Amino acid sequence: MIPDRFQPLVQATADLARRFDEAGHRLYVVGGSVRDAFAGDAAPGEQDVDLTTDALPDEVERLVKGWADAVWVQGKRFGTVGLKKGGRVFEITTHRAEVYVPDSRKPEVSFGDSVEVDLSRRDFTVNAMALRLPDLELVDPFDGLADLAAHRLRTPLAPERTPSRTTRCGCCGRRVSWRASASSPFPRSPPR
Repeated sequence: MIPDRFQPLVQATADLARRFDEAGHRLYVVGGSVRDAFAGDAAPGEQDVDLTTDALPDEVERLVKGWADAVWVQGKRFGTVGLKKGGRVFEITTHRAEVYVPDSRKPEVSFGDSVEVDLSRRDFTVNAMALRLPDLELVDPFDGLADLAAHRLRTPLAPERTPSRTTRCGCCGRRVSWRASASSPFPRSPPR
């Protein structure tokens, strides 16, 4: 069941979702937009919208040109096409997969076709949820909704596989007064 507070987000993405669906591609609202709507922390109708898709960047650009008021492609080589429609900013990124190379904090990233693999790249389980459009199916392979309810920060993958997440845990945990999970190697945030 999708909460009523998601309706502005669903309405804002309806035309875009239809374009992708008619072209045979899947489109998902992802990350903070989903987390914040479930948490009730922000009005989904007022924020920028991050989306992910199985369409490659050239296809994303083709689908939004002529429909969007403005399109920017600075991030296209990384899989991201930005656009503005009616005052709303959207960033659509092709699903990605990554592999960490030994002795490097930076992953090798490639385009993928799986939303679940893309979600595994996210920093925390609470950001690794997606809402499939237009059918409103929640994709939550790492139990981010349960972690959101428990105010718990966990990583979708083992933290040693994603070194930058250790730093983000401290930043995010303090910002939202959450704590790292007991099974996490991250230090617990003091209660506020």
